[in-house]
Amino acid sequence: MDPCEDGDFLEICARTQFSLVSRHRRDTIPRVLADAVDRLLVETLQNEGRATYSDLANRVGLTAAPTQARVAKLEASGVITGYAAKVDRKKMGYTFLAFVSVILRNHEPNEEDAFEAAAAAIPQIQEIHHVSGEEDYLLKVIAKDTTDFERLLRRTIGAIPQVQRVKTTLVLSTAKATTACPVDVD
Repeated sequence: MDPCEDGDFLEICARTQFSLVSRHRRDTIPRVLADAVDRLLVETLQNEGRATYSDLANRVGLTAAPTQARVAKLEASGVITGYAAKVDRKKMGYTFLAFVSVILRNHEPNEEDAFEAAAAAIPQIQEIHHVSGEEDYLLKVIAKDTTDFERLLRRTIGAIPQVQRVKTTLVLSTAKATTACPVDVD
């Protein structure tokens, strides 16, 4: 009998292949957070970037030196990419927030790269996301007011040669805004 015609054999093959794929995927997921101490350090630093090594050490139950070494390892591995102050954009005069969807004229990689470089050079564009769907990019844009936004949209974003069309969604209010990444517990 041909093994390819045997239903039991195919079922076993399918299960074996699935478990190999599952095991392979599980093994390739980076284990950058070694243990609960690393997870707590990352969680704390996301919310309190100015915490001292002494404060962190007290939280995780270590002394300052091993805590500092662990933080350095998390920085070196790229888990912690930097530290920055959280600034209230409204108190800085940027009261207007919008998401701008962009459709490009063509989708050649060099054109996408050129658009990304041009958009990244505009300080009022806080985020640039290459997305799937009808639009090509989604931009998070701040402005001082509607006049400032209109000028930015027409003279700056709209003037990027790769841009064919833009669509704007104005933000009325924000219920949640965070840069914190969930720290999963195994």
